[in-house]
Amino acid sequence: MCGSSAFLVEGAYIARSYSQEQTLLVEIEPLTDDDRPDPRHVISLDEVLNTLNASDTLETLSDTAARAIRHITGMERILIYRFTEEGHGEVVAESKVDDWNESFVGFHFPAADIPAQARALYLTSRCRFVQNRDYEPVPIIPELDPRDGQPFDLGPCQLRSLSPVHRLYQKNLGVDGAMSVSIINEGRLWGLVVGHHRRPHRVSIPARREVLCVATGLSMRLSATETADERDARAKHVVLHAKLLEQIAGADDFVSPLINGDIKLTDLFFASSGAAVVYRDDSDPEEHVEVRTVGRAPDNESVLALARACREHLSDGVFATDHTASILPPFSVHTEYASGVLAITVGEDGRHMIIWFRPETVRTTVWGGATPAQVAREKEAGNYLPRRSFSRWVDERRGHSRPWTPWKIEIARSLRTALNDVILRQMRTIRGLNARLEESDQAKSRFLSHMSHELRTPLNAVLGFAEMLEMGIYGQLEIDQKECLGLIQEAGNHLLTMINDVLDLSKVEAGKLELFLVQGDLSQLADRVIALLNGMATEKGVAIATRYETDLPPLMIDERFAKQMLMNLLSNAIKFTPDKGIVSVMTFRRRDGGLTLAVADTGIGIPKDKHAHVLEPFRQADTDMTHSRSGTGLGLPIVKSLIELHGGRFELESEVGHGTTVSLHFPATATLP
Repeated sequence: MCGSSAFLVEGAYIARSYSQEQTLLVEIEPLTDDDRPDPRHVISLDEVLNTLNASDTLETLSDTAARAIRHITGMERILIYRFTEEGHGEVVAESKVDDWNESFVGFHFPAADIPAQARALYLTSRCRFVQNRDYEPVPIIPELDPRDGQPFDLGPCQLRSLSPVHRLYQKNLGVDGAMSVSIINEGRLWGLVVGHHRRPHRVSIPARREVLCVATGLSMRLSATETADERDARAKHVVLHAKLLEQIAGADDFVSPLINGDIKLTDLFFASSGAAVVYRDDSDPEEHVEVRTVGRAPDNESVLALARACREHLSDGVFATDHTASILPPFSVHTEYASGVLAITVGEDGRHMIIWFRPETVRTTVWGGATPAQVAREKEAGNYLPRRSFSRWVDERRGHSRPWTPWKIEIARSLRTALNDVILRQMRTIRGLNARLEESDQAKSRFLSHMSHELRTPLNAVLGFAEMLEMGIYGQLEIDQKECLGLIQEAGNHLLTMINDVLDLSKVEAGKLELFLVQGDLSQLADRVIALLNGMATEKGVAIATRYETDLPPLMIDERFAKQMLMNLLSNAIKFTPDKGIVSVMTFRRRDGGLTLAVADTGIGIPKDKHAHVLEPFRQADTDMTHSRSGTGLGLPIVKSLIELHGGRFELESEVGHGTTVSLHFPATATLP
């Protein structure tokens, strides 16, 4: 408020009193004919306030206020002056008479024009109206407080004198009558309404009150308004924000949707040239830090260094700057596409970080008479007098991006909160699934242990008695009885193989299958398996060819599992190779020093779109009953698991009509010198 109280004195004066602890300050101003209330002003003010309330952009709000205040006060120029984050002033709106050619709209003024102590005073004393710049000051008597010898605090008074420096500043600016009214938003000094007149000019007391009403209406609408571009951008971001969260909510992790989803990180904040996610893999016991980028972004090492620097400047998990090199000078090499950065932390304890980059924007600022650097140099040289010229001065700044507007930081903070909720839900789900999987694995182990006895024991008894019957221990059998017995043995052995396959695969998946490594010769092992399956190949009319590289080094392998892998591959190849086809078994040494065992056939082949299927348990490339009866669909999955258990790699190459080649690549570390 401008004063604590005001009252009329004999109808000819207005007195204002200000109470300060044990001091009462009273200022008295004579009334003139202009100070009589005019009802028409009330109607006009009501229209202005309604227009302000309907304004939805900063442009319309400030323009409306400037025009209204010039009309109310009769001043020749009204400026709406906003303070930037750096403390400089920017003229966002102007209303002036036509014959005043000098315009300040779009100009910036150095922060030094309004010192810190003056800004503090604008918060406690909202308005000043000066009729005549060259007035004769009236001294206060006594000049000092006789109780403590200190000057009186005249800050709240409207009629206090101006500083000589401020009066000289106005003179250089060509201003005589002047006014200023504070624009306060959420407790901070947002800016000023500044009035200029080239001659002495008195603003009537009712008009001053109307100006305060307009300035208050402007202040109240600031939080609800923004520029037209910002309004449209915010609306689009609300939609993008919702779609991004929906995209993440349906994913297994939060990283992939941000990088590869329909809505990517770079779609947010529009001007972002690139983005990065710095995260710790929760499934990795070492918790290695990973970096994923999208768009144009710095290398991973630079991103990690930046993430560490950002963490030192976080405020509630958010940090933004339009000059990245200010927190990490070496990062200036990425100025072209990463001059600005916005970072948020997400996940438990903020363990992950999402970073957006903004490219350099060469910023041209129009200063009124001097740049902040020029003002600082003048003061260093001892010149504290106001500048004489207020002509246009253009300054170019590099190494900066466009500033991150407050609403974008709010969107980032909102996104952080929402992402944390999604990530925490995903983690709880994953932990619940892991707990259930662990319980399931334990139940499966118990089941398999039980089945190992319950299935194999009676099956071995069936096969044993069948073998005894075939040997004639219980008497000679008729021909048809022997045929039936052969079918029993064939079916029993097939069932036993299936049970063993299921048990072996379950043990591999449970991590309970142990290798017993011994020194072995890969080519000799292949010969032994071929000898076991020669009969099957002959019966099918398939030839088995071998191509072994000579002088292969010995290999540390589990012979039982190595034989099982090769038997699975060789029996599959024979099974699916037509009459007069060829199955080739090859061994050779690779360039990396490892050994490879490959089985190739001239069989029917596997369609490319079925390659992944045949490596899934209980899945086969051909679902025809003739083929599906011939196996469990576990052969290739078991082989893949066993070679990987050896530290090696499984490779499948196949094409319909041209056969199949499966290669088992044993690692170089398994070979002996």
